[in-house]
Amino acid sequence: MTMLMTGKAPTAPGDLPLLGHSLALLRRDRIEYLGGLRSIGDIVRIRIGTRPFFVLNSPDLVRTVMLEESKSFDRGRIFEKARPYVGNGLITAAGTEHKRQRRMVQPVFHRGQVERSVRVMGEVVREHAEAWPAGSAVEMGREMHLLASEIIGRTMFRSPEAREVIQLTRDELPALLRGLGQRTLLPDALARLPNPVIRRFDAACANLREAAARLVATYRSDQEDLGDFVSILMGAHDARTGSTLTDTEIRDQIMTLLISGIETPATVLTWVMYQLAGQPELQGRLRQEVDKVGLPFEPADLPALRLTEAVVQEGLRLHHPLWLLMRRAVSPVTLGGVRIAAGSEVIYSPVALHRDPAVFPDPLRFDPDRWLDATPRMRRSFIPFGLGGRQCIGDGFGMTQMMLTVAGIVAGRHLSLPPGFRPRTVISGIMHLARLPMIVDGRGD
Repeated sequence: MTMLMTGKAPTAPGDLPLLGHSLALLRRDRIEYLGGLRSIGDIVRIRIGTRPFFVLNSPDLVRTVMLEESKSFDRGRIFEKARPYVGNGLITAAGTEHKRQRRMVQPVFHRGQVERSVRVMGEVVREHAEAWPAGSAVEMGREMHLLASEIIGRTMFRSPEAREVIQLTRDELPALLRGLGQRTLLPDALARLPNPVIRRFDAACANLREAAARLVATYRSDQEDLGDFVSILMGAHDARTGSTLTDTEIRDQIMTLLISGIETPATVLTWVMYQLAGQPELQGRLRQEVDKVGLPFEPADLPALRLTEAVVQEGLRLHHPLWLLMRRAVSPVTLGGVRIAAGSEVIYSPVALHRDPAVFPDPLRFDPDRWLDATPRMRRSFIPFGLGGRQCIGDGFGMTQMMLTVAGIVAGRHLSLPPGFRPRTVISGIMHLARLPMIVDGRGD
């Protein structure tokens, strides 16, 4: 597609008075809607309420925002509106505050820390999978959330009191995700109107804040360095400013870790399990790879799990849970020939970008082999964890967790779908399967 040179982006169709394109971003086919905008241009103007936004349909432009012009952009409307509810942690913090927090949280996710978690992750997956009786029917979405919660609990927290917060987070996630879209995407006047979804969302956020604050208070009263996530944050000092994290800031980081560390991997893994269940041959190839490497895995074994990594990458490509992200211009900038004024918002959809047929042939087909011989353009267009200073701080941890989960389950189990099952996609704060009943049997070889 040629870049725009007129200085003005075309406007998407369907602009409604007062509402703009808000309803299009809340309807069931919103992913198809966003993907369809690429036929209009690399940058397309829409409105949310009466405010203009610019949709980026080119991965090169998204990379420009994240890398070359990163100083011209900061967190946008979604994060700003979510901040009062889910806290001012790494996901929602803006500007210098985000940079300060990132420096202080970074030690938790250093490569050495992630490598020390490999054996624990493997043990959790093995214990969880072995608990499924052969031939049993399980709700795989629930199982993936339980597994992700257990991994977070055993790798990041050493206080018994943390289990309460982890369980509460897992229980409240459905309400939180359902309400997040309404809170952040509806025009302000409509978002303030009380309805059951909003009330449940507000209550869920309040419950999480209170539980996380109690956990911080427990750590403070015990005054024992457990060497875990909370203890590291309590002892963290910013080398540039000498500042430390307040209890409220630590509370917000706990919420950020639990919400993103449970929901994101669990959602991707649920989709991956669904895809694997429909491809028994692929399950067999994965099993051969795992058998060749041998259990239990050590950190040095991960590079040999090439097909396992490709399966996770394809899950992230086709079923990225974050369907919409935003950035706000803090200074004037030109993108693709279009002048973006300070204060304007740009939007991009990881799901829509990763389903561009010009980059990923047959984009709706789950094909991990595409990653075993990926073109440079594919790799450049694949942005599952973001880039630059806003790249997900836990990307290495999350990728390791998902790879070990796939390998550990397939190593000893054969997955299949009940006869007649049809998947139903739900898009709220994230894109996920409504439910996934699955038959879990022995290896069968």
